[in-house]
Amino acid sequence: MNQEINRLFDLAGKSAIVVGGASGLGKAMAEALSGAGAEVLIADLNIESVKGYETFRLDIRIQSEVEAMVKKAVEIFGMIDILVDSAGLSITGIPMIDFDESKWNKIIDVNMKGMFFVNQAVAKQMIKQQSGKIINIASMSSVIINQNPYGSSGVYCTSKGGVVNLTKAFASDLAPYNITVNAISPGYMRTPLSASFWENKEDSAEKCSKIPLGRPGEPDELKGLIVYMASDSSNYMTGSNVMIDGGYTIW
Repeated sequence: MNQEINRLFDLAGKSAIVVGGASGLGKAMAEALSGAGAEVLIADLNIESVKGYETFRLDIRIQSEVEAMVKKAVEIFGMIDILVDSAGLSITGIPMIDFDESKWNKIIDVNMKGMFFVNQAVAKQMIKQQSGKIINIASMSSVIINQNPYGSSGVYCTSKGGVVNLTKAFASDLAPYNITVNAISPGYMRTPLSASFWENKEDSAEKCSKIPLGRPGEPDELKGLIVYMASDSSNYMTGSNVMIDGGYTIW
């Protein structure tokens, strides 16, 4: 039985691209895939600090760069078995009525247009292979509107709702080619960028009070889920959006 379970989660011989994998949640997921046996290429704007992986400097808003990344991954690995697209950005504390065009474009260009470019380019390669797994990182903000003044903006929430439907659309189109497409929606996580906020009990108390588990998640708590979704264990799963939010969206 143990050998069968190990086989289900074994990624040995698999290749993966992790977009946005240089830091934060993307870094944790890249570590998990590598730990399960996959060869990993990390694509990010800031790759200088990345050690131990193949890398590609990528601006996902530029389609030609995305296509070049796919070409490099195929040259290195021969094929692309797994894509994790965790690139994204947020602008907090601005009501919808005050959001200007430049800020709208900044969020939509990365969170939606860029993700579309990456999914599309990798999907074309996976169709040639007749196999693959695409995992997009959305957010619990795909199904709620975070509260201002320090919550994610309504535009960010709009973009993440779009990520979920983009995931479902690709899942529908790619199912005939033995390609699955799913999303993960994290809640509040203690990343290096947000660590100081969570360490200040006075600042974080209100947010923690709205999380049934009473605390933010840790990046390492995504590792088991990403390996499951990248492995043969999830072969009958496509078009899903999995919440990992400490119960925040229960209420």
